[in-house]
Amino acid sequence: MKTKIALIELGSFHDECLYSQALFLGKKEIEVTLFCNKKLKQRLKHCESIIEIVYLDLDSKLKKYKAILKIWNSIRNQGFQKVVFNTAESNIYKLIRLPFPKSVELIGILHNAYKLKNRKKQRTIDKRIHKYFTLNDFVSSTLKDENLTTNKISSIYTIFYPEFKKRIRKPKNEIWITIPGVIALDKRDYYSLIDIHLPKNVKLILLGRSDNSKGDEFLNRLNTFDSYDNIIIFDSFIDNDLFFDYIKNSDFILPLIHPNNESFPQFLKYKISGSYNLAFGFKIPLLMESSFSYIEDFKNNAIFYKHQELNNLLNSLVLTQKEMYNDEKWDFEYQQRNYLNFIFNQ
Repeated sequence: MKTKIALIELGSFHDECLYSQALFLGKKEIEVTLFCNKKLKQRLKHCESIIEIVYLDLDSKLKKYKAILKIWNSIRNQGFQKVVFNTAESNIYKLIRLPFPKSVELIGILHNAYKLKNRKKQRTIDKRIHKYFTLNDFVSSTLKDENLTTNKISSIYTIFYPEFKKRIRKPKNEIWITIPGVIALDKRDYYSLIDIHLPKNVKLILLGRSDNSKGDEFLNRLNTFDSYDNIIIFDSFIDNDLFFDYIKNSDFILPLIHPNNESFPQFLKYKISGSYNLAFGFKIPLLMESSFSYIEDFKNNAIFYKHQELNNLLNSLVLTQKEMYNDEKWDFEYQQRNYLNFIFNQ
């Protein structure tokens, strides 16, 4: 008999974690249904051939209430044995407080472990969840070291991506350093780029647009930067084909997370940047601020620098000959086995 698993994403983010899980669960003896926000439809086209998807209209309080009841009734009445919340945080609060059958195991991906310390809703969710995935081993270690939960914990690396169309040609002599993500100044130290002097063949790619006033202000000031001509920016939405083409052509990924960032303490112990998974997935060397050198995944797959010395690093980069990503943990079979073993208590 097939095991029935419900994957749930009620938010309009974290869709990047769903494709890997769809692949992990795409086995004959598992029947998967993804219940998710209709806003993700365009970004989940590659999942539609792997698993069944039920898109939900969550555009009003009433519609959200109806959608929650629909999911709950489906899980109760259609024989689901396990539920995986793709984001086990505040957007599932109302759903997870409903009485699920005792036979249904509730599993959640915790994207920011710090919320267990300071969010009442997260602590309520924690009492209902049976097991957590985190998005990196170092976050799992933090949960255990600080006793933030009594639930079982494992890590999931959602580092596998569909194929996208090629759209760009990279000049042979250029080195591309990419900073992926929305221009968010609380997460990344963009103003550290003001005084850098890049060699002519080095391009810095800000692979994300601004969606806030501080980001807009930064982009407006960018033309005063010394190396403005070496910086590639975007002022509109970047579709997946173009986004992943830039990633695949990147020589280095630069998360640009520095001690002067507002979110730095959380990144240091409690959460990841999506930049890490992009680097891991395409086996691209990371450029990491030296505070992160204690993290095992970075030790053999990153080049470290002190944030005051970013300019020196960017001027001394050469295409690395060092072998990286040799560990089996970066292989699909390893990650699928790890994920399924935790799901099925093996």
